[in-house]
Amino acid sequence: MNEAWNEVYWASSLAFREFIPQYARREQLKWTNTPQAFLYLIPYFFMAYLVRRQGTHLMRVLLLPTVVAMALRCTFRFKNDSPKFAWYEWNRGLLAMFVIAKAVDFAFAREGRLKNGEQELRRSHVGDSADTYQTGSDRAAELLGRGPAARVLPRALFDAFEAGLTMRGVGWDFGRYTPLPPTTRPPERRAFVRETVKNILRNQLLIDFIDTVTKSLPGVTASGGTIFYHDLPPMQRYAVSTAVHVGHGLLIFAGVALVYDYLALVGVVLLSQPPALWPPIHGSLLGVRSLHDFWAKAWHQSFRYTFLTLGGFFGRWACGNAGMVLGCFIASGLFHEFGLVVAGKEPDSRVLLFFLIQAGGILMEKAFMAMSGRKIGGIFGIVWAALFVVGAGQICTESWFSRGIGGAISIPPPLSVIRVTILPLVRTSVRYLSL
Repeated sequence: MNEAWNEVYWASSLAFREFIPQYARREQLKWTNTPQAFLYLIPYFFMAYLVRRQGTHLMRVLLLPTVVAMALRCTFRFKNDSPKFAWYEWNRGLLAMFVIAKAVDFAFAREGRLKNGEQELRRSHVGDSADTYQTGSDRAAELLGRGPAARVLPRALFDAFEAGLTMRGVGWDFGRYTPLPPTTRPPERRAFVRETVKNILRNQLLIDFIDTVTKSLPGVTASGGTIFYHDLPPMQRYAVSTAVHVGHGLLIFAGVALVYDYLALVGVVLLSQPPALWPPIHGSLLGVRSLHDFWAKAWHQSFRYTFLTLGGFFGRWACGNAGMVLGCFIASGLFHEFGLVVAGKEPDSRVLLFFLIQAGGILMEKAFMAMSGRKIGGIFGIVWAALFVVGAGQICTESWFSRGIGGAISIPPPLSVIRVTILPLVRTSVRYLSL
């Protein structure tokens, strides 16, 4: 019996290592093999096409294991072992996990995914050329309602990209799970573009400044580092760690907004999408009055539905609303760790602990509201949120810095305005004044 179990264990280990090989055995990622690292996107987008067609539920369920297996195999087969590229490897891992979560959602959406206002999906055997039964005016109206990409690309390919790339579900049936922040940009196209360009410039400079300062800190390298300087007295030590932690949080906050704004420009300018399809990616940090406000309104909601798919819906099925909160934050912690494991970093339980602490704080807020009938708010709510995000959050930032994230490249040095122009100017000015 023991021999049989040993055989099963040995075979399972071989199968596991076929999909997730040891880091030393992975191939170096190069330009020539980069297409292989993202090969899993082909079955993924085919699955995205199927979710927009009637009668494809069984096909999507059967395709799910292939998408998951290919996402793991393609992602873990390759590595970029230069520590300075850890940011990009981290994001490559997050992309794979996002695809897995979307594939799970596609597989279990029995009726497919509908846009708001749609009554039913198209049949899989009906293409653009099959719309000849429409009158000329009906066909013209349909084309005028679609952007340039929809007019150029085949309908099947456009539908696959549209369903596969959407994250928050703006304009889709699953978008009801993600509340949208109040609109802060004008609805008129030119004004929207101007405001978006301003946001891009502002966020680019903020990221550049924080990144430059962070990499100037003693001991912060792409191989490791810390936000706690133990040679300082306690007050100064935690003042420095708090400043670094807040700065790193703002860098992520601005970085997500920067990428989103670039995509918004592509959508509105190149694809002629209405600005209404690009609501703000986050709310105002200054409006936070509770921990729930921070995570549900102020912080970006890019992966909210991803976390619901990976843990929130199961948690709600198992333990109700409390289980949904726990499930979402556990999924978030594992999601972030998955990206770092792809980057070759050792798993660190402090990241998961941070997200569990956040879930505990939100559950305490809900318990307080249930007992008192009042929401947490005001000065107490601000301090309460800061205790969890700024205080407890330092264990997460320390975990990332200790594994080299703080010193890894986020902005390539030649593209850094501060390092290329401002710092040399400051150095020249200082030398001139010291003469």
